[in-house]
Amino acid sequence: MTLLQTWVQEFQDSRHFLMAYIRHPMREIQNLPDWSWRRLILIQVLITGAAGALGGLVALSPFSLIIQSITMPILTLILISVSCLFFYYAFQIFADKTVSFRRLFQIVFFANIPFFIFQIVSLYFSFLAMIGMAFTAFLLIVAFVSDFHLPKKLVLRLIAGLYIVFFLIWLWGRFDGSRIDKTWRKDHIESAPEVKLGE
Repeated sequence: MTLLQTWVQEFQDSRHFLMAYIRHPMREIQNLPDWSWRRLILIQVLITGAAGALGGLVALSPFSLIIQSITMPILTLILISVSCLFFYYAFQIFADKTVSFRRLFQIVFFANIPFFIFQIVSLYFSFLAMIGMAFTAFLLIVAFVSDFHLPKKLVLRLIAGLYIVFFLIWLWGRFDGSRIDKTWRKDHIESAPEVKLGE
């Protein structure tokens, strides 16, 4: 089998699994295929790049479409890697268990796919980002318990704690953004010159 044939076969296999995963994420997160680093990174770049482009399309901004399709894969790769490092050492400290980093990366990436989907329209409905994150948290719990055979109580506490932290950060961001917007509007209204009709 040539290199091109191998890539075509991998693409078809990946597409079939992704379609099955989107239809049944709870079931498929427990039966993830053993993909190589090359395939994992490539699929991650394609999915997050497409999600970024769709986000720019929803925002009706050609500039945003281009920027997000480039920056989202990079930022997502960094965030997933940092998350994996956290879980990798947390499992060693709290469960005395060392897991495969590649498998961990794969689980965290697939669990985040619902978040990527909800993130596309979160510009108009910001709370959808937290709903997407809730789906991600639930999938992580299922995968960590079934794949790594970790104590369910430990995983629940760990994921719930992280979700609460992210929720508080999101809530603070919404509050702070609203306060800045109100201040900006107030300053511009007060500084606007008075207009008198007939002059």
